[in-house]
Amino acid sequence: MAINLAAPAGAQTNMQLWGTFTLDWLKTDRLTYELEVEPKVLVSAPEGEPGWASLDVTPNVEYAAKRWLDAIGEVATGYTAQTDDVSSFEFSPRVGLRFHLTTRELPTEPIRREFQPLHRLVIRNLVRVEARNLFYSDDRAHDSVVRFRNRLELQIPLNRNRMTEDGARYALADWEWFIPLGDPQERFANRQRIRTGIGYRRNLHWRFEALYMWTRSRDTTDQDFATSDSIVNLRVKRVL
Repeated sequence: MAINLAAPAGAQTNMQLWGTFTLDWLKTDRLTYELEVEPKVLVSAPEGEPGWASLDVTPNVEYAAKRWLDAIGEVATGYTAQTDDVSSFEFSPRVGLRFHLTTRELPTEPIRREFQPLHRLVIRNLVRVEARNLFYSDDRAHDSVVRFRNRLELQIPLNRNRMTEDGARYALADWEWFIPLGDPQERFANRQRIRTGIGYRRNLHWRFEALYMWTRSRDTTDQDFATSDSIVNLRVKRVL
C-alpha cells in the first residue's frame, strides 16, 4: 500500500527541539523498569502561533514474554506551558506489545545483560493503545481520547556485526501512525511520524542517539494533513 508522505500545500510548519534522558533498571532476567524524562520546546512557528515548552515524565515496565514478544505498560505525564497564559497537564496510561520480526536469544544468565539479536538487521513492530487525557488551567473542558498507535522500527549496526556489541555505531528509522478510536475533541489527534538518525552504544550502560523526526497531523481521517512538525531529538540512555 503506497502512502503519500508529502506535506500538503499551505500546511503550517514548525521546528521543535527535544531532549530525552532514559534510566533503565534490569530487575530480573526478563523484567525491566524504565523512567524517561523528556523536555521539549518550540523553536520556531508560523507567525501568530503561540509558543510553548513542556516536560514529560514517563515510567515504564517491560517484560520479555517470548523470543519474539515483549509486553509493555507505561504512564505518560506531561506539563506544557503556553505563551497565551494557558498551561495543560497530560495523563496518558498505555499498554502495548512489541513484536520482534527478526528474533533474538532469550537470557541464559540470572540477570540479563542484553538480548542478543540473531540477525544484523533488527526489525520490530510496537503496537500500543493509550487513553490520552489533557487538563487545562483555564475553564475549558478537559480532552480525552483513546488512541491506537503502531510503530514499525528498523535498526542496523554500521561498524559491528550486532547492535549489542560495545562501540557499535548504528542507523535507525521508524514510522508510526496515531489513530484515534472515535471522534476526539483534541485537535490533531490523528497523525503520522517518521524518525531517522544515528546512534552510538558505548557499552551496556550508555547509549547516545541523534534523531530527526517529521510529523504531520490532521483533525479527522477525512481531512487533509494540516500541520507539519520538524523535530530534532537528542537522546541519552543509562542502564543501571
